Amino acid sequence: MKNRIEKYILEKSEELVFITINESSELNLPGYEIPEEGLKLPIKSSVLVNSIKDNKAQEELNLVSIVDAVLFLQGIDSGFLYNDEYDKFIQAFSQRMNFKPLEYLGYMSQEAYNRGEVSDALVYIKSYLRRDDKDTMALYQYAIICQELSMRYQKDEDIKAMNDFLIEASTALEKIIDVNPEFALAYYQLGFHYSNQKQYVKSKLTWQKAIELGLEEELNSELIENLDRMEFKVQYEEGYNLVFQGNAEEGLEKLRPLEDENPDWWNLLFVISLAYKSLGENTKAKSYLEKILIIRPTQVDTLVELALSYAEEGNLNQSIELLAKASKIKKDNPEILCNLGMAYLHNGDYDNAKYYIERAYEIDPTDQVTIACMSQI
Repeated sequence: MKNRIEKYILEKSEELVFITINESSELNLPGYEIPEEGLKLPIKSSVLVNSIKDNKAQEELNLVSIVDAVLFLQGIDSGFLYNDEYDKFIQAFSQRMNFKPLEYLGYMSQEAYNRGEVSDALVYIKSYLRRDDKDTMALYQYAIICQELSMRYQKDEDIKAMNDFLIEASTALEKIIDVNPEFALAYYQLGFHYSNQKQYVKSKLTWQKAIELGLEEELNSELIENLDRMEFKVQYEEGYNLVFQGNAEEGLEKLRPLEDENPDWWNLLFVISLAYKSLGENTKAKSYLEKILIIRPTQVDTLVELALSYAEEGNLNQSIELLAKASKIKKDNPEILCNLGMAYLHNGDYDNAKYYIERAYEIDPTDQVTIACMSQI
C-alpha cells in the first residue's frame, strides 16, 4: 500500500523538525539504549513553536509529543531510515507508560477525519496499518479516506492522483474481503469501484454478496436500485465477453435484445457487427457498422472495420476511401497507414502503397505487421 500514494503525502514531513538525543538518561526509558551515534527524533513544528512562545519548551517537549511525531512520520514514510530504531523506542515507551499505539493511531485518524484534516487522517491510519495490516476496520477506514482524497484530486483535475487513490482504496477493500469474507460494507464499497471501472458483472456479483451478508435498510435499497439500473450493462458485458470468446451466437442472444432500447449505443452496435462477421454474415456486419457511421461519422474503429469488410469483398476503392478518412482523423497511426498501403497495393497502385507503408514503418519499425507489409513492396 505504501509506494503508490506516499509521494502525495511526503510534504507532510515538512511539518516536523528533528532533535538529537545523545544520552539514554535524557529519555528515561528503562530497557531502551540510545544508539552510539545518538538518535534523531521528530517533533511537530507547531508543538515546538507554541512551546517556545509560551516560554515552556522544556515542559512541553515531552515524550508524548515525540511519540506522536514518530508515529506520524512512520505513516508518512513507511521506509524511513530510522523506522526500525523508532519501533524499539515506541515499544519501550509503551511498556513504561502502558501506551497502546494502535488505539492511539485509530483515535487520532478518526479525530483528524472528523475535523476535515483528511491527509492527517491518512497518515495516522497508514501508521496503524504498518503495525497491523490485517485489521479490517483500519483497512476500511483507510479505504474511505483514500476515496475522499480521490474525490478531492478529481475536483483539482489531477487525474493521476485521483486514480492512484482509487486503486489504493480498491486494493484495501479487496484485502478486507480476503481477511474477513463476511465484511458486508467492503462488498458495498467495492461494487462501486467495479462499476466505475465498467466491470459490471463483477460489480453485480459483489453487490449481491453485500445484500446477502446484510446491510442497513437504506444501503440495501440503494444497491437494489443500482442493480436494476445496471442490468442492461451487465447483459452487454456478458454478450461482449461471449463474442470475444468465440461464442458469437450466444453473444447475440444477449446483445440483440438491448438494441431496441439503445439504438444509438455505438459500442453495442459495434460488438453486434463483430459477432455477425465472426459468423460469416458480412452483409449484416456491414449494416451495423453503417448505422454507427450515421450516428458517429468519425468513429475511427468503425471506419477501419468497415474498410476491411469492403476489402474482403474485393471493393478496394471503397476500402481505400474509408481508410483514407480514418488516417486523417487518427493521424500517424501505423496500423491504419499499413492497411491503407496494402489496400492500394492490392488495387495496383504501387506508389501510394509504398508511400503509406513506409510512413507506417517510420512511425513504428518494430511492428511485425508493418514489417510484413514492407516485405510486400
